[in-house]
Amino acid sequence: MCKIYALDVGLLGAMAKIDPPAMIQGDRVFKEFEGALVENFVAIQLRATRDMELHYRQSAGTAEVNFVCEYGTRILPLEVKAGVNPKSKSLQSFDKKFSPPVLVRTTLLNLKKEGRLINIPLYALARFPGIC
Repeated sequence: MCKIYALDVGLLGAMAKIDPPAMIQGDRVFKEFEGALVENFVAIQLRATRDMELHYRQSAGTAEVNFVCEYGTRILPLEVKAGVNPKSKSLQSFDKKFSPPVLVRTTLLNLKKEGRLINIPLYALARFPGIC
């Protein structure tokens, strides 16, 4: 199975016939579209700033890590969250199976490290994976 991303989040919004005010009114874009626009934004950033190949992992249809990134000799899972909900069941599932050196999540929360889990705010995504 593959995922397809648009080259521009604005074009994606137009293709989805999203009302333009919804894109700029508070946090509607994060709540109403269940992360699709945010995930697309992250894909654009990873390709534009790091020229990364985009991979994802889905396990038995229950847990999906949005991006699995190769950085040097390390594999870094990156979970994208649209908002401030820090729960990452997919990362926990990935961790149980593969035990990567670092687990990475991007949200609207500030930069924070808790053990092996690093939260990178969306605005600082261009620093990934060097920040890990």
